[in-house]
Parts: sequence; C-alpha cells; structure tokens
Amino acid sequence: MLIPARHVHHSTGPYGTAVVDVKRETWLMLNQDASRIWHAITVRGGTAGLADEIAVPTGQDPQRVSDQIAAFVDELVAADVLVDTDRPRRARRRRWRR
Repeated sequence: MLIPARHVHHSTGPYGTAVVDVKRETWLMLNQDASRIWHAITVRGGTAGLADEIAVPTGQDPQRVSDQIAAFVDELVAADVLVDTDRPRRARRRRWRR
C-alpha cells in the first residue's frame, strides 16, 4: 500500500495538488493528471483500475497509461514523498562512533 511520507503535507485545489516536503523544505506542484494519481493513492490506497479510468474515455492504450502511472509512482517513492508499506524500508547508514 502506498501512503504519503510522514514529513509530507498536501492540499488539492482546482489547478492541481501542492505537496510540501517539510523534511527537505521543498514542494511539488502536481498538474491535474498527476493530481489524479495522487488522489487515487491517498484516498483509495493505490492506483488499481486508474489506468482504465483514464485510458478508456480518451481512447488511449490502458497498458501504456499504466506504465506511465507506475513510472510516476516510482519517482515519488524514490524521492521519499510516498512510502510503499509493502516494501522493506532501506537501511540508513549510520557512522560508527567510538
């Protein structure tokens, strides 16, 4: 399951979603398409079925849309904005101290 990281706050408006990463003091402004993906993750807990919801009405290939959604989600996970609770957390390196 995907969830926003603890250090991330978000708000959705008519033009998209603002995502604030207070840990890194950065923010992302998601357009309406990316905002739709973010909404699916934060409200439904994942993107299952989202590719069909987007692709079918617009005549696009659902598999291609699914691949694009997966790539975007992977970028958000890599940026530590989203946390995949099904994946083990990567170990942080700590310096050895005397």
